[in-house]
Amino acid sequence: MSNYYSECGTKQEKKSSLILGDDLKVNKYRNGDYIPQAISNEQWVEFAENKIGAYSITIDKEGKSHYLYNWYAVDDSRGLAPEGWRIPTNKEWGEIEKQLKENVSYAGYRLNNFGDYYNIGNYGFFWSSTEHDDITAWNRKLHQNDIMVYQHYLNKQNGFSVRCVKEKK
Repeated sequence: MSNYYSECGTKQEKKSSLILGDDLKVNKYRNGDYIPQAISNEQWVEFAENKIGAYSITIDKEGKSHYLYNWYAVDDSRGLAPEGWRIPTNKEWGEIEKQLKENVSYAGYRLNNFGDYYNIGNYGFFWSSTEHDDITAWNRKLHQNDIMVYQHYLNKQNGFSVRCVKEKK
């Protein structure tokens, strides 16, 4: 499990007492179970409709890979975040938005209804651990040409990036 720490990375502490990690890139839950990878659009839609945690991988223009997770993976009791880390709540995202803007990735997103990828290289969407209702959960969105961080609640079946915050000791 030691490779989990390096997968989440670490960033310097800012005004917030929370430390934000890099984009998560794991294919196993904390307990060691594999997270299903949805390669085809049909797989993505099937996992989403059945509320099964899943991930997919996008490649940006520079050849860098990005992992996108549906919210069911974020909320899975087996733990998506590595040991010592957790997915930030919606409230905590308000404290760490500045850290995100200083080290953002624009992995785009994977849409729930067809499984297609959109806006790779233009937008970054990041899940929070906070559910809004049975269908949606809170997230943050950034656009490469905008200085704002937007707060939304969107369909849990979408694929977004995940960042972790370090657990307080």
